Amino acid sequence: MTKLQTPRRTQAERTRASREKIIQAATDFFARQGFHGAKMAEIANAANLTGPGLLHHFPSKTHLLMEVLKERDRIDSERMRATLQKEGSHFLEAGIELVEHNETVFGLVQLFNLLVAESISPAHPAHEFFTLRYQREREQMAQVIAQAQQAGEVRADIPAEMLAVLIFAVMDGLQVQWLLEPEQISMSGMFRVLTNMLKVQAVR
Repeated sequence: MTKLQTPRRTQAERTRASREKIIQAATDFFARQGFHGAKMAEIANAANLTGPGLLHHFPSKTHLLMEVLKERDRIDSERMRATLQKEGSHFLEAGIELVEHNETVFGLVQLFNLLVAESISPAHPAHEFFTLRYQREREQMAQVIAQAQQAGEVRADIPAEMLAVLIFAVMDGLQVQWLLEPEQISMSGMFRVLTNMLKVQAVR
């Protein structure tokens, strides 16, 4: 009997697999060492590639950083959409689920906060990315909040635009405190307190 052979992967499949390994390795190094501390040679080695092999996929560390950030945003967006599609789901519940998930991925949360802090400098390669990201996320959040206010689900005595800023401020601030004291701070528990304060019944 002829032994079944495993189908050989196409070039596109091999390229996709290599990029995924690189992004995963880069995520780990950026989370532990920051953008400036991470070394491309170490990332290449972790992904079982040579330096030139890594540069074939990502011509610079800046290009690689942007892909890592885009991948994290893509995963978070998919998770939020899946939650909001559930019957009776609410954007506040979706936010709680996202925070609960973040409690399971310490390295990714560390990566996000480390890079945000570094990118405050206009010279950092991710400065524009994070600036535009916060602008986009605040605008989208404000639209969702406005809809919830019109539906009588969220308190309307505070403008939606202000609430959007405050929600992100609380989420980011909780992340910093949780990273410093993960055994003492419950991000999801504290965020749930905020969501209860925002619901209409909390202010009646």
